[in-house]
Amino acid sequence: MEIEYIYPDPDDDKDLEKQIKQMQKENSLGCLIVSLFLLGGLFIFLTLLPIILVILGYSIIVLAIYIGYKAWLEEPVLKLIDKIKMRRK
Repeated sequence: MEIEYIYPDPDDDKDLEKQIKQMQKENSLGCLIVSLFLLGGLFIFLTLLPIILVILGYSIIVLAIYIGYKAWLEEPVLKLIDKIKMRRK
């Protein structure tokens, strides 16, 4: 069995270097575009963050009032309503 050596053509190296430079340009441009979109998304998120926090704060307050009512005030309020109903009869 014979082993054949195929030596690369020197012109192929030039083409290969040209292709590598082209790929690097495309990759750099792609990274810049992606980073632009990510920074845009971050800007939009940071712009909406105060609104989100206000909504979250009010939701927490409303939920705390509801839980407090259910835990401590529901039974006395229902008893008071029953007393008022009994007085009317």
